[in-house]
Amino acid sequence: MAAFSDYVEKQGMALGELPMVHTTECFRLAGIQASNTLQAGFCDIFNESLLYFFYGRPAYRDASKTTPVRDVSFYPICFVFRPGTISKRVKRVYPFDTGALRRGLYEPAINPKVTLLDYQLPAAVESARKLVGGFFDTDERYLSSKPRPGMAFSPAEAEAESYYKLITGGGDSECDDRSSAVEIQISGCVDLSHDIMAIVLPTCFLEDANLAKTLLNVWRAQPLTYDADMGMRPIEFHGVVKLKVREFYRRSGLL
Repeated sequence: MAAFSDYVEKQGMALGELPMVHTTECFRLAGIQASNTLQAGFCDIFNESLLYFFYGRPAYRDASKTTPVRDVSFYPICFVFRPGTISKRVKRVYPFDTGALRRGLYEPAINPKVTLLDYQLPAAVESARKLVGGFFDTDERYLSSKPRPGMAFSPAEAEAESYYKLITGGGDSECDDRSSAVEIQISGCVDLSHDIMAIVLPTCFLEDANLAKTLLNVWRAQPLTYDADMGMRPIEFHGVVKLKVREFYRRSGLL
């Protein structure tokens, strides 16, 4: 049987390289500002400290944040990193969110006996570009979670076929767009004073002169702001973050 990584390796790369993005919650921003870094945290799936990104797509959100809040600190922020920088430090690449696989959210498209190793790709950003080229054709289609229609596979390409079934709607009813978002893992920390392009955050945060100075003068990041209305569910802002990032890509010539 041909390994999934072998199938992806044979695909042509999508044009260009998309940024890597990291999404977290606003309450973490003070600590991030103090160190000017994103720090790795312990992962109980891989039993080591890791920092998680998605290739191009701000797909992460905490599905448990469904209760309306009046505290902006629970709303999302998203860091967008310059292509060709932290991509040199990639440790692992997967074609989907690994936590969802462990929770069984990719069944029945992907057999529950499948292990993470079966879908691990070579630790390079080129793996993400080949997966995008092979299964989505263009970056626009990848960002929109629109796989190429009518793909066919040989009997020896069972893992690739299972992945295609997954990204065309074959997962659990709770399975979301993270099933087709390329996960990239890095160990260690990321220095925000060198690699960041933009940050999505609530508009009100720029009222803090010290934070605004850090964003503009230390991180040299473009603020992409949204109005964080009170009394909303944090998960409702996921679509807003995606829109802000997509618009930034277009203005920057990345799409």
